[in-house]
Amino acid sequence: MDNPNPEIRQVKRDVLRADSPLEETIYELLRDIRDPEHPNTLEELSVIEKENISISEPEEFMKAVVSVRFVPTVPHCSMASLIGLSIRSKIQDSDVLGEDYKLDVEVMEGTHDTGDEITKQLNDKERVAAALENQILRGLVDDCLRGVAHLRVVPQ
Repeated sequence: MDNPNPEIRQVKRDVLRADSPLEETIYELLRDIRDPEHPNTLEELSVIEKENISISEPEEFMKAVVSVRFVPTVPHCSMASLIGLSIRSKIQDSDVLGEDYKLDVEVMEGTHDTGDEITKQLNDKERVAAALENQILRGLVDDCLRGVAHLRVVPQ
């Protein structure tokens, strides 16, 4: 275990409305992903923060980019790739993003010893597809996603 005593924060649940910004919708989708080493969520461990989800405006002939940055609990976290893969998988498997968006999952700059390499892997479609085809790795991702509360949108 890389971080046997992580700092755990109390979280507050807000009701997601149908007209909530896409950033908030994505945050709600990700907040309950379980950490692979702890019985806590990525939100409770401050791995995922609402402020670290952004959407760029689409440019000519380019899609809008949804950027999700996460912060591993320690700079040498051996589970950072699995966390990032879980984040990417959760978003890809949802109906939140349409074809007008490109997804980038990134380790927050300066928060992990090999963050640039992990970010590069997480945004390589072929590597991600190969990783998710591996039954053992897919099982680990599914364990992180298991028991996740479903996104609940309240109509206005």
